[in-house]
Amino acid sequence: MMNPWKRKNRGWAEHPLQRNSLRKPEVMKGSLLVALQVFVVGGALVSGVIFCYHMLCHSDIFQVTAVDVVGNQEVDSQTIIQLTGIDAHANLLDLDLDAIKPKIQGYSWIEEVTLRKELPSRLHITVRERRPVALLNTPKGLFYIDSKGEAFAGLNGQTEIDFPVITGLEKELTLRGKVPEVKSPEKVHAALQFIGYAAKGTSSLPAQNISEIHCDESQGIILFLADRPFPIFLGKELGKKAYNHLAKVLYWLYKKKEFQSVAYIRLDYMDNKILVGKESDKKTAETKSDSHADRQDLSAQRS
Repeated sequence: MMNPWKRKNRGWAEHPLQRNSLRKPEVMKGSLLVALQVFVVGGALVSGVIFCYHMLCHSDIFQVTAVDVVGNQEVDSQTIIQLTGIDAHANLLDLDLDAIKPKIQGYSWIEEVTLRKELPSRLHITVRERRPVALLNTPKGLFYIDSKGEAFAGLNGQTEIDFPVITGLEKELTLRGKVPEVKSPEKVHAALQFIGYAAKGTSSLPAQNISEIHCDESQGIILFLADRPFPIFLGKELGKKAYNHLAKVLYWLYKKKEFQSVAYIRLDYMDNKILVGKESDKKTAETKSDSHADRQDLSAQRS
């Protein structure tokens, strides 16, 4: 005889999908309800945060009351603050530093700038200025140039000239906006390299005593000193050897107390020889062109 309980159990087992199908819609409905609640709560939180931030951006608590400028020497702090475009009602939270940075960095003397907010109301500006190492003569006047050989700012007419002046390149200049640019930058770099040697060199030829470096197409490089502006013909190249040879000649002339009588120096005279012309040579040449009296040939040992 068949067990009726066994048949009943088998009947339930034969229809498992029917039993599960009664519960699945309830589960899906609950999940959708939870997701909807999360979405609503999340949206409310985001809206609340945006609203609060908007209110803070218009709050007097975060109104900019102080701007600190550090790192500047040539450009006064007030000029840098004006470049930011910040007014008296600016809110620190609302400031767009990425938009302010190029306004300051676009100024001719500024090479790099860093901005930082300090809550609740202070803005820090750190700048790095360009460092001039020489002046470039142009048809538009003298321009400062940095160690990269780039002209960046014109010389104020009232400013004392205390940098070497590079001349003779006026015909090779183009304009980059209002700033001149040299077509042959290697000539400027060579002149700056020579000035660099002098900055680290001997007391007989310091950088402070270099008044002018003139680039002549036919005669090469002509140097003029600040204490006595007689021509020093260096030839076609400005290198370490040229600096060392000239420094030795000047040391010898200072030591012999003959520097004040020098009319010119030629490093391009002959191989292994440097020619020093005296003032007496010039006077004699005015009356007798073929006279070479008192002219000295100084042998220079090539290293």
